[in-house]
Amino acid sequence: MSNTKRILAIIICCLLVFSITACEKKCEHKWGYILNKENSHTGICDLCGYECEHDWNTQKGMCRICRKFCDHSPNTNERTACEYCGSTFEVMRTTDVVGKETEFAIVPVQWAEPCQEQGTIEKLYYTTDAYNDGNVYEKYVLVYLPYGYDQNDTSKKYNVVYFQHANGSSREIILQGRSLNVIDNMFYRSDIEPVIIVCTTFYLYEDNYDVAYDGQAGTEFLFHKEVLEDIVPLVESKYNTYTTFFDDEGLKESREHRAFTGFSRGGACTWNMINYAIEYFQWFSPMSCTCTGPNRDSRFNDEDAYQYIANAITSHPDLDVFIFAASGGDKDIPAVKEQIKHFLTHEGVLSYGKDPSKNNFYYLLSDLTHGNFACDYYYNSLQVFFK
Repeated sequence: MSNTKRILAIIICCLLVFSITACEKKCEHKWGYILNKENSHTGICDLCGYECEHDWNTQKGMCRICRKFCDHSPNTNERTACEYCGSTFEVMRTTDVVGKETEFAIVPVQWAEPCQEQGTIEKLYYTTDAYNDGNVYEKYVLVYLPYGYDQNDTSKKYNVVYFQHANGSSREIILQGRSLNVIDNMFYRSDIEPVIIVCTTFYLYEDNYDVAYDGQAGTEFLFHKEVLEDIVPLVESKYNTYTTFFDDEGLKESREHRAFTGFSRGGACTWNMINYAIEYFQWFSPMSCTCTGPNRDSRFNDEDAYQYIANAITSHPDLDVFIFAASGGDKDIPAVKEQIKHFLTHEGVLSYGKDPSKNNFYYLLSDLTHGNFACDYYYNSLQVFFK
């Protein structure tokens, strides 16, 4: 073989090696798109044959696997179909409600269908005597483990999101139907890092919704004690979390990997958790409820609510915290946006924005009615949490 042919052969081999590598990382080759199921395509590189299911990072508009960009963009208010996979991505922005810009990334309609990679749900039992009434209550939490969670792989750690349901509801509410499908698809089809979700209840008895969720007849909010003393150590010692020591100091050390969230009455619980448990949680998302205070018989006005939250933050100046409030405006609970607007008339404590390195407070305004939409709000808050 002549030197020219040898050089040419070496160049071709190098190009082929580069093609395969580039195809896996940059996806700069020529792609053929073969429909393999509804609203989903498989990319086949016409040069090297590499196959890629487009798994869209909807925040950056890029396929997580093949790195090819499409029209998924957070910088548009219009519903734009991806030219490759047919999915849509839409962001609703509002600027005239609380005096600051609010933003709501709408869950793609395809995510309502079962995901091909589904998480698992476990029931974890415990007892609590946190209510200082002489009783010991037997309870359980539901734990959502994202697809791919491997108990034996201790090198992979997970952030933990705690969710408190609404009045008259149950732990199961976000772990069934459309809500569960959205959560599965959110972790599979976007760039949001999978988390463990723990569904709690403030009810002391399974079928007795008249028992005060805030402990002793509404006189003192005590649910935080159950969460901190019983639930968090139980969950985070069992699963692969960032918590390595499960005493009081150990829980405080891992607070940046823990969020507390709640919907409606669970949202009121979340506002209170900011006051009582800010040393143990860095991230909070009160959804579809105002900050009402710890006493059901004496609800806060908006200024009381602000001082309640501001005092919690200023009392711990060395702790980072981020509050991601959310509601559906007049279709949900109009008082939420009015309270948020009042909060933002104050300066100095709450820094408004979505960058946790600079801000500690944000408000999402959706167009949803009061219902089971925590999963839709997670699609937004989990793009900010744990960053």
